[in-house]
Amino acid sequence: MSQTTTQPDTDEAGPSGGRRARRRRNASHIVLNLAPMIDVTFLLLIFFLVTTTFKRAEGVLTSELPKDAGAPSAALPISPVIVRITQLDPAGDDYQINIDNYTRAPGTFGELAQFLVDIQGNPGFDAKTPVVIFPGADVRWDHVVNCWNAAVRAKCENITFAGG
Repeated sequence: MSQTTTQPDTDEAGPSGGRRARRRRNASHIVLNLAPMIDVTFLLLIFFLVTTTFKRAEGVLTSELPKDAGAPSAALPISPVIVRITQLDPAGDDYQINIDNYTRAPGTFGELAQFLVDIQGNPGFDAKTPVVIFPGADVRWDHVVNCWNAAVRAKCENITFAGG
């Protein structure tokens, strides 16, 4: 067996010679000028600071829970209680009482007073809920007055007439 000894290339040889050494000697130093990049960065920073609108932080929104254990509150009535009186027999004493938005119709003025008291017990209705008496054209005046008296007995405070 013969032994061959390899000698290192002179290009890759130690500190005195070699390719790396030649490159270092022949290559010019590349210098990166960072001043323009820093200037542009500061200009962008100033631009965003000037154009940004700052809002106040929302923070904590206060909320208070109901003290009555969350019982629903009564909603205001959408419309007043409209009582319509119609004359059934023009020559007689027959009349009919109808209340808008209710299917149950009182037969007498006493029942009307009780009906108005019952309505005041419903949520959203009270003594200040408007009661509008709407008599027909041929209704006798004493029926209109009896309807008024029934609303007063029910302790309604806002009673008005409507013509038609």
